[in-house]
Amino acid sequence: MTMIQAMLIDDEALGRAALRKSLEIYCPNIKIVSEAENADTAKELIETLKPQLLFLDIAMPGKSGFDLLQEINYKDFAVIFVTAHDEYTIQAIRYSAVDYLLKPFDESELVNAVERVEKRIAERSDRVNIDTFMHNIYHKMPNDQMQLCIASSKGFQVIKVSDVICCEARNSYTIFYLANNQQVISSKPIGDYELLLADAFFSRIHKSWLINLKHLKEYRKGEGGLVIMSNMKELEVARRKKEFFMTEMKRYFKY
Repeated sequence: MTMIQAMLIDDEALGRAALRKSLEIYCPNIKIVSEAENADTAKELIETLKPQLLFLDIAMPGKSGFDLLQEINYKDFAVIFVTAHDEYTIQAIRYSAVDYLLKPFDESELVNAVERVEKRIAERSDRVNIDTFMHNIYHKMPNDQMQLCIASSKGFQVIKVSDVICCEARNSYTIFYLANNQQVISSKPIGDYELLLADAFFSRIHKSWLINLKHLKEYRKGEGGLVIMSNMKELEVARRKKEFFMTEMKRYFKY
């Protein structure tokens, strides 16, 4: 068993104790090397101990967990945010492919988060995820202007959500078609992105297609219909998706 050296950063002693106990029981591969109750103490310990994983509370008195990430130089670690924070923050976390535990959490959520982090630590990809998250959270942009971390066979690739024209389901993978004519292949299924991008002007028009409505150029009537995207790709609208698609159109456009 490969041990992962971790730090607990939370201003509530009871919260740290509960998380420590859960990790001892359900995640024996996590070794707690230190704890901190504020960002300043955590900063010193991180620079000295160089842990592989932070369990980081977002809302702390004085400096927040975001402030801590902004200030430290050493960032060769993964992060699992422990939060009861607002929906915008949680959405920024999801876009950045960083894990979080929403208080109160159960053991299955903890185990799943740790398993995902183990993989990213092995791939050494979390620095990209953290940088993407910091960009999203500090720029306070609407969802369709955020950066998105796409999981691929090589790790993660960062793209702008606004550059995505459409996504194609290909077995259990998803192909992103971008405005610069490039394609990015994600190892996640299209259903994951349908949920993630629901509030960013994206609509599922077919079992195989998720489109960015801001790149829609034309709709042609038919049994389900046909859409033409900004890259001139013509995509079928499934008959059973037509009503929902037209509702989405009315929601975003005046016609």
